[in-house]
Amino acid sequence: MSAAARAPARVRRASAPARRLEREAAALRWRLGLGPLDRLDPLRLAAAVPARVFRPEDFGDEALARRLRDVPWDGLSFTLPGDPLLIVVLNPDRPAARRTATLLEELSHALLGHLPSRLEPDPNTGVLRRTYNAEQEREAFELGAALLLPRERLAAELRARRPVAAVARRHGCSEALVLFRIRRLGLSRRYDAYA
Repeated sequence: MSAAARAPARVRRASAPARRLEREAAALRWRLGLGPLDRLDPLRLAAAVPARVFRPEDFGDEALARRLRDVPWDGLSFTLPGDPLLIVVLNPDRPAARRTATLLEELSHALLGHLPSRLEPDPNTGVLRRTYNAEQEREAFELGAALLLPRERLAAELRARRPVAAVARRHGCSEALVLFRIRRLGLSRRYDAYA
């Protein structure tokens, strides 16, 4: 029986599309001058896209910024007609780890050439709602995670026997994201050996 066949059910190996995203992440990191063991600064990636990152307060409408604190949202991105610059707006009230993941997802949408979602009226209620493409959201999340925590970097963290919480702090992300990458890359046994 092969090792993959003996792997516990909770270890979900990367599929062919996921391996493509891993390769794309490695190529993007290389173009940024980063090796597989170097830490990624998400703002450096934003500058390369090119993208500018804002908070609602940066637009000068304090009343709108206050109102936005009352609604649950993480971030959004858009471009203006005729301008390739990506504008990313992050919710400053979200935890830093959530803002990192959201920024990487928004940048990944642009890097992957995803079509933007649209606001459309709900056919039953007429209320505007955002279109949602689950496949694009998954791809953007996975590319962002691979950019932040490439296999080699995560394996080095595990060889150093660093706890997930420490790895998350070092990379500005959540423990859940680190655990997702451990499982996605098939590194669970290595982690479980000392966790």
